[in-house]
Amino acid sequence: MTALRASHLPDALRNEMARLKGAGHPLLPLGGGADGKAPLLRSWASPGLTLSQILAPMHRTGSQAYGVRLDGLAVIDCDCDDPDLVAQMEARFGCSPVHVKTPRGRHLYYRAAGAMPNLRGEGLPVDSKTGARSYVVGPLSCRPDGGFYEPVKGLLGKDDLPTLHAPSKPVSAPIPTGQRHVELVKEAMRMVEFVSDDKELEANLAGIRDEWCADPATMPDSELRDIAGWAWKCRLNNSVYKGRDSAFPMQRRSLDALRDKPNGADAIALLVTLEDQHGHSPGKRFPLDFAAMRSAGLLNLSVPRLRAARRLLEDVGLLRLASKHRAGSKKQTFVLTRMPASLSEAEIPLLRSRVVRGEGRGRVYSYL
Repeated sequence: MTALRASHLPDALRNEMARLKGAGHPLLPLGGGADGKAPLLRSWASPGLTLSQILAPMHRTGSQAYGVRLDGLAVIDCDCDDPDLVAQMEARFGCSPVHVKTPRGRHLYYRAAGAMPNLRGEGLPVDSKTGARSYVVGPLSCRPDGGFYEPVKGLLGKDDLPTLHAPSKPVSAPIPTGQRHVELVKEAMRMVEFVSDDKELEANLAGIRDEWCADPATMPDSELRDIAGWAWKCRLNNSVYKGRDSAFPMQRRSLDALRDKPNGADAIALLVTLEDQHGHSPGKRFPLDFAAMRSAGLLNLSVPRLRAARRLLEDVGLLRLASKHRAGSKKQTFVLTRMPASLSEAEIPLLRSRVVRGEGRGRVYSYL
């Protein structure tokens, strides 16, 4: 009962947490990370946390923030408190009787009914969250930077919430031991654009491991830390794969090496196509079947023009022959390569002459 007498916690905050806990909403203590929004418990996804277990780490750390786990709940999290944006969301999902004003925007609460739409993918400054693996900062919380979560309409746990309908996506559990790493990588990439930092993502993954994975004690925190760090780096590098909405990089110096050369435009078209199809896997070997590429609608150039374009890509060091043709058993394969970052514009013609003479082909420029 010591945690219940924590003097630094405002009475209104403790009373609100007790009320929500009594209404059946799972809560978790927050206060970690730079913004104070990361969980203070590793196994925060456990459904059995008592109010004392939630308040105790808040008391130890001086935190005045807690989270509401979204078991059976859905939250539309607007990044800005724009009345037009809020009206747009309520016109789409129905009016929410519970609004909480956040330091940046607004939380709209609903009852969940399946997976959530990807509103970020639609270009909206809105996150959609639901499920036992997700949480939002609870009403009356105050972050270390002074950010306050103010209830401005209704009360969670008292007002009836409408259902936010979305396509269902059942979750299978437990995740078998041999599949845990791969499944957690997939979960990390699904969540990485909806968390504040890699620490929050790591905490989410810990909850998934503890609640959904078989034999969670044999999966160390260091493995989760590595997964979260890798996924966060992908987000920072803008390399989170989004299907046909994804972007892929092109070296400007590669284009410079091809411009103003015979068949240069064809070579650029071929290079873009190859980067689109194979550039996401560095070192990937692939055959070049120009007839098949034309049939698939990837390029409409004639086969002779495509062969000339391929030769130019090889000449300037952007494509390397990886394996030769073996009659009846193996097609020749190629690898995309990159020009060295230190190459100056004046050195591009020299590079081409060296490669044409066969000096260092695929050795200096390959990133295998």
